[in-house]
Amino acid sequence: MRRETQLHYAAWRRRTLSDLSGRVAVVTGANGGLGFETARGLLSLHARVILACRDAGKGEAARARLLAGFPDAALDLLTLDLSRRASISDFAARLAALAPKIDLFVHCAGVYYPRESRTPDGLPATVGINYVGTVELDRVTEPLLSPDGRAVFVTSLVDRKGRVNLDPLADDEPDGYRAYARSKFLLSGYVFRKSAARIPGEPLYLAAHPGITKTPLLSKEKTGPRPLWSRLGHALIYPFTQSPEKASLSILEAAAGKAENGDLFAPRGLFQIWGYPKKISFSRQVREAVKTHPERFDF
Repeated sequence: MRRETQLHYAAWRRRTLSDLSGRVAVVTGANGGLGFETARGLLSLHARVILACRDAGKGEAARARLLAGFPDAALDLLTLDLSRRASISDFAARLAALAPKIDLFVHCAGVYYPRESRTPDGLPATVGINYVGTVELDRVTEPLLSPDGRAVFVTSLVDRKGRVNLDPLADDEPDGYRAYARSKFLLSGYVFRKSAARIPGEPLYLAAHPGITKTPLLSKEKTGPRPLWSRLGHALIYPFTQSPEKASLSILEAAAGKAENGDLFAPRGLFQIWGYPKKISFSRQVREAVKTHPERFDF
């Protein structure tokens, strides 16, 4: 078994990413998949990393795996449930006590076909977690971000398939895919609008999407019933997708590469499904929606 420190894509990492010694990073959804690989990548750049995980047990297991590869790392764990506003507020208070200044905040946590249809706060689950919870987390932790810091939001290549009706917080669409696309459409619009409103001396607002990735996002433990067409579609696509480690490179470039406010990083391969990252534009659908209906992306 290879050690966790034996990362792939070493030449790309040396060429693209900066040393993060002395910098503090927060990664949500860090117990598995993209969040775990992002945390691993940041540790390899010598950042102090704070894992934000909903399940404390899975968070501790992830922390132990990371420390096995980086035994001298500064690595902390805080619990965070994006479906509960009280948890978000409590997390922000504990984070401020643990690390009053944050340099990098990677918003990676999300759901797809959640088991429950609504959050404990009564919001539609997919949009309530992927969009509302993430934006609320950004709102309450933004004062902790250093002026030269970065807030990185993980969106999706399917954001262009999302649509926002008169009520952005309408019930999740029953097929799941459309609800996920709408949640990422809203999140991309938020980042696009937020970056446009930035003034000098404020943190950078950036986005990244990982293409299509083999992660536990669609595992039976995380999801509710899914239509047959969805299960078959993902079964056919997944053999051609990339690993979480390769997919995390887009996120890592946004966090530790050369970036300007409002940049979006995505895989450069066919249909942005896989490949090393490159800068792309936010989709025309997102840009036009923010221009014509900015109130639907209100922050």
